[in-house]
Amino acid sequence: MGTTRANRVGLAITGLILFLGGLTAAVRGAAFVPHHLGAAHVPVTGRFVRAFADAHLWFWIALAAFAVSIAVLALSWLGAQARRPTLRTIRVEPDTRHGATTLSAHAVTDALEEDLNADPYVRRATAGLTGSRTRPHLLIGVTVDPDTDPAAARSSIQEAVERARRALGNDDQPATVRIRVSR
Repeated sequence: MGTTRANRVGLAITGLILFLGGLTAAVRGAAFVPHHLGAAHVPVTGRFVRAFADAHLWFWIALAAFAVSIAVLALSWLGAQARRPTLRTIRVEPDTRHGATTLSAHAVTDALEEDLNADPYVRRATAGLTGSRTRPHLLIGVTVDPDTDPAAARSSIQEAVERARRALGNDDQPATVRIRVSR
């Protein structure tokens, strides 16, 4: 499941649970159905609930298991925010009537990394492709030395990105470049 879909599902479930909890509290507080939810002036955990919880050990085990599963789901959802799915192949021919030409994403990113790493202004470069097979997005990370001329390094990096765009046959290829200065 992609990050976007996981976010939508997670937020929908969380929103539904919070909505139903709030609705239940409002209905109980307004005393609309006191025979089902209890009277508004009576504590939610009355004698019956406390006696039931005290008499059944499995209740506490189930409650702990539920809390741990919620914590695991929350942590995995949080971890999904940091992941960015990378592409393995990209489609070079956009019109499927002319055939389906695909290209290894590693071929593109490796060539771009080699091009950038051969540049005298660049100390280290990494590249990746995200997005969809038909609309990939280049992510480029470049580390330069502190004494590097910023304008010359930027121009050199931009030329390498333009060469990659021409190789992909897409002059409008979206790209994000992050430039860091080494210590």
